[in-house]
Amino acid sequence: MTADTHRRRVLGGMSAAAIMALLRDNHAAAFQAQDNFAFATAQAVHPLIPGRLYRIGCAVRAERLSWLPADIPGLFEPLNAYLLIDRENAVFIDMGAPIMLPAIRQAIETVVGSRRVWVSYTRNEADCIGNLGWILGSCPQATLLFGGAGGILEWINDPAVSIMEVRDFLGRVPIVESRNGMTNQIGDLELQWLDAGVKQMLLTQWMFEPRTGCLFTSDSLGFRHLKAIDDTPVVESARGLPSTKLVAGELAARMNWLRGAQYPDLLARLETIFRERDVQMIAPVHGCIIRGRATVRAHVERLLAGLRAASALTSEEETHYV
Repeated sequence: MTADTHRRRVLGGMSAAAIMALLRDNHAAAFQAQDNFAFATAQAVHPLIPGRLYRIGCAVRAERLSWLPADIPGLFEPLNAYLLIDRENAVFIDMGAPIMLPAIRQAIETVVGSRRVWVSYTRNEADCIGNLGWILGSCPQATLLFGGAGGILEWINDPAVSIMEVRDFLGRVPIVESRNGMTNQIGDLELQWLDAGVKQMLLTQWMFEPRTGCLFTSDSLGFRHLKAIDDTPVVESARGLPSTKLVAGELAARMNWLRGAQYPDLLARLETIFRERDVQMIAPVHGCIIRGRATVRAHVERLLAGLRAASALTSEEETHYV
């Protein structure tokens, strides 16, 4: 590949596994040398609630991402994983794409320490579980929280286990259920699992942790982006809230079943999810974190408005990919 090759055009016809392989191989280093923002930068561990909740991640150019409209302006997209801790436990809520590995390693070295590691994921896709194998293979006595989204072995990249030993690898990792409607009590941490309020992939979960007031929303509610690469990935006010039209366009690009559909039950359930929980923070796997009760309410209202508008989109307003 050359420096002037448009990555959206190249990646558009590739399988998810092939894209993951590309991100792991030497082409990533070559691209980064040619373009500082071609892949990931701003690798960081960000304390959201010091001593309890951390955001782990990086940022990439927004127009290079398949889940956003192709004509999105020159913004940057945070890619996120999360780490919940108490004195004895460290729980990864999603583990990010392999491109985030430097930040994942930093979190293990500086935050996890000697704590017992638990790993969980909201969705069986690369942006959620790309570092699953690395974490399980690098952290002693790690336990997998499994909510029913199968097929995870295709993403495992364990540094200590060859691909031919994957069955033995699975047998050596303890697995604890985390199905929708269940609560996993891990030390001081309370993980309440629920079916995602809105989703593209059928087996997508959300998780609410009441002590932090944080709702982990997988690929939903990530419609706030960065204007500059060094901006904070945390939004704490409704200033700069994108228009309903822009939110509808992003939703329709990510969830192609929305256009022309009617989903009053989905809208009602979303309202119920937020009415029944004291959500003080929203943590998506991509897009900015939303923090503060009033800020959360404003963004949920814009999500609902965007969903209603996405239902009414005509063919001329559909997102077109190159």
